[in-house]
Amino acid sequence: MNTQTTTTENNTKLKNALHTAGEIAEVGIDLGVLKKRIESAVDEAVFDADRLAKRGKHMVEDAVDDSTYYIKKNPWQSVGYAAGAGLGVGLLLGILVARPRSRG
Repeated sequence: MNTQTTTTENNTKLKNALHTAGEIAEVGIDLGVLKKRIESAVDEAVFDADRLAKRGKHMVEDAVDDSTYYIKKNPWQSVGYAAGAGLGVGLLLGILVARPRSRG
């Protein structure tokens, strides 16, 4: 009986060990799949960011070209806009700097 009980216990321990090993293998496979998905998502995000940066660069270049064309076509109007913007920013900064501060 003692030998039979030991054999049964060993079989149970072996089954538990195999079951645990199977679960570990499943988790390992799941982690491998998860790792591949994360790598793929990161690669796609980097690609999208690169594409967005290139698109932004082209948009800025187009805006600079359009501005250059407009300034060459209407130089006095461009000077007026620049003077108005400078006056507006100067007045705003003057008001903010000259305003009395309350100290508490």
